Amino acid sequence: MAFQAGQRHGLTRAGWWCPIASLAFAAGLLILFGLSAWTSLLLVALLACPLMALWSLIGGQRPLPVPVGTAPSTRGITLNWIAPFYDQGCRLMGLGRGFRERTMAIVAARSGEAVLDVGCGSGVLSRLLATAVGPAGRAVGIDPAPDMIRLAREIAARTGSAATFQLAAVEDLPFEAATFDVVVASLMLHHLPPDVKRAGLREIRRVLRPGGRLVVVDLDRPALAVWRLIIWPLWLMQGTADPIAGRLPAYLQAGGFHPVRAYGRWLGLLTFWVAGCPESETSHA
Repeated sequence: MAFQAGQRHGLTRAGWWCPIASLAFAAGLLILFGLSAWTSLLLVALLACPLMALWSLIGGQRPLPVPVGTAPSTRGITLNWIAPFYDQGCRLMGLGRGFRERTMAIVAARSGEAVLDVGCGSGVLSRLLATAVGPAGRAVGIDPAPDMIRLAREIAARTGSAATFQLAAVEDLPFEAATFDVVVASLMLHHLPPDVKRAGLREIRRVLRPGGRLVVVDLDRPALAVWRLIIWPLWLMQGTADPIAGRLPAYLQAGGFHPVRAYGRWLGLLTFWVAGCPESETSHA
């Protein structure tokens, strides 16, 4: 679907899951715990999503700026509507500087490497990766949301980052086989239905060079009992049910990645995985 000048934008049908789930979380917390100070802080984070949805509906009455290109077709959830406050929302949810530093430490990008950031959002991680690989390397961010790519390009231009950004969906990557040394998927896979997860991982496997690595940060089986009470609506969503059941490593292995190793957790709900691309095989069709 091409975004033309003058076209309106707002929440997609899939995008309504975020505000609905967040309101359900908030209601559950009020019932279970009462309005304590701790609960109040958590509610601020949980209610951020519905507030952003409201902003989207209001902002959706404005024409889009000059388009950045044709938005790719995907059945995954895109976050075009959240672009203006994506970074602020991440920090509010505990995914700010410390989370990015931890991710970068696990990615361990080296000078001269070519790195792909799938589902790059506003490009925070892509810009950090560009700095890590240096002038001899290459950092590319892709996202299916036009406003995310527009924002990522604007910030890169303003900050002088060498990272580049383009519209693309992970299940149809516009790159030749064996192009990248590292692919990073940070909080992206849970936005995809099961069959699109599998297709996306096949594409990632295809564009990775032999001996390369895929670094995944995503939802996992909750480590804390309180999370099991809070995130119950995620069991009802097609994309998130498998991750919170602890099945993402099985997806990675089925996609041809091995070994698959976990490298710690974040907030008791996210896990960092590093999955290898075997040197004896060049790609999976």
